[in-house]
Amino acid sequence: MDPLSDILSMLKPQSHLAGLLDLGHPSAIAFQDQAGALKCNTMISGEAWVTIEGCEQPTHLKKGDFFALPTGRPFTIKTDPAVTPDPIERHLSVPLSKQPAIINGGGYAIVASCRFTVSQSHASRLISILPPIIVIPSQDDMAMRLQHSVELILQELTEPRPGGALVAQHLSHIVLIQTLRHHQTTRDGDLGWLAALADARLSLALKAAHSEPGKKWTIATLAQCAGMSRSVFARRFQKTVGQSPMEYVSALRMIKACDQLLSSGDTIAVVAEKFGYQSENAFNTAFKRIMGSPPRQFVNARKPLQNVQKNHEASDNVRAGRF
Repeated sequence: MDPLSDILSMLKPQSHLAGLLDLGHPSAIAFQDQAGALKCNTMISGEAWVTIEGCEQPTHLKKGDFFALPTGRPFTIKTDPAVTPDPIERHLSVPLSKQPAIINGGGYAIVASCRFTVSQSHASRLISILPPIIVIPSQDDMAMRLQHSVELILQELTEPRPGGALVAQHLSHIVLIQTLRHHQTTRDGDLGWLAALADARLSLALKAAHSEPGKKWTIATLAQCAGMSRSVFARRFQKTVGQSPMEYVSALRMIKACDQLLSSGDTIAVVAEKFGYQSENAFNTAFKRIMGSPPRQFVNARKPLQNVQKNHEASDNVRAGRF
């Protein structure tokens, strides 16, 4: 499996929702912490400015532009950058999945959005090093294709038909994959594993690490996979990804170990050995350092939540009507 497919399989996007935001002028709406949600949006008409928490400059968007917000940070959408935003909750009388949210009379800019979350909290480590916003401009053919996909998702969720939820789920996966794959190939200098995947040399090291996460990797052996000297590889990886090669490998191992612990009946000792640790003790120490709790505590805390999520996720999300 290639690294991008492997990463997406670890993220397990779920909770597929969609909605329309119809903005009048001037309008400014604030969206609070999205709790790890990934949002893919398209400008159906008009223009607006999107500002993400932690980013100094707003991003100007116009009709036909597609934009993704991968990190779940709070953000605002404004038709006039000078207007003070209102919380979106003040303008919702019914769920967005039922009808558009009309702000200040509407008619100036329409934004279509699909929203989904990653199913496991540990996967947010992969999300956190993505760029806060990914924009595909209207003149790019991909923007039109993604807009069409988002509109189809919205149609499936607002006009229920047999199999609609499954169609929306698969379309959401396609939108996410196409967005990340397109951004990977544009190589616009953002930090993160997407930038590393776009680097011909670094991508070879990532492919090796994802193929054999339990191998006893060192900077030297990863550099050898990339066809680079140890020092040049270490500097280039740190500069591109925003973390050292071994930090990346350690996090990758733990994310995969989490998945294994939650989805299989394997003991901690078996999982530790599979991911390259000589003892359960060493694995426990590394797991706690990276994940914040010992593996047994992690599993005990999440397995009940997993079961509840599987049973109630779809119906709860439809009722919530999040944008």
